[in-house]
Amino acid sequence: MSEQPCIVTQDLTRDFKKTRAVDGLTVSIPSGELFGLVGPDGAGKTTTLRLLAGLLNISAGQAEVLGYDLATHAEAIKPHVGYMAQQFSLYAELSVLENLHFFAELFDVPRADLAQRTARLLDFAGLSNFKDRRAAQLSGGMQKKLALACTLVHQPQLLLLDEPTTGVDPISRREFWDILTELHIQGVTIVVSTPYMDEADRCSRVG
Repeated sequence: MSEQPCIVTQDLTRDFKKTRAVDGLTVSIPSGELFGLVGPDGAGKTTTLRLLAGLLNISAGQAEVLGYDLATHAEAIKPHVGYMAQQFSLYAELSVLENLHFFAELFDVPRADLAQRTARLLDFAGLSNFKDRRAAQLSGGMQKKLALACTLVHQPQLLLLDEPTTGVDPISRREFWDILTELHIQGVTIVVSTPYMDEADRCSRVG
């Protein structure tokens, strides 16, 4: 595990008009950690992840992600981060493989690497036998695994996952977490928000 923290925040704050969604968050997350952000709906988990992904401006405080200051270099972190929203935008009419190719193009994955990388991700996510199936025809759990594969296609150093298993069956949840555990073993830094205490138990640390 690296000595250099992957994420450091000091009094990180985000306001939406009169609502304070994130109130003075201070946290340090080392590289290679599987960190759980635990709390009920409305606790500010989604806003925190969107701030760390460089998708929202900071109202007050400071944050560094992968050595970049989010206040001044938010765009610079995006090629190095994989962000999976609660409602990840898969393209329903595209096949599993076409969705992967679309996101690979979006993240400028070199064409020379595309075939090997997509084959590896399909195998990793257990979707090899379903690569020609339209995303709309997948089960909820398989859609989540495809969304994760699309998030991983550019090989990010940091994964930010917003309640990734909400609404899927217990078996799919377990399979999804098996994939996350494997990524953690490989050294990927993962921050995952969850309302489930059994999922929090699988994290290195929680906040």
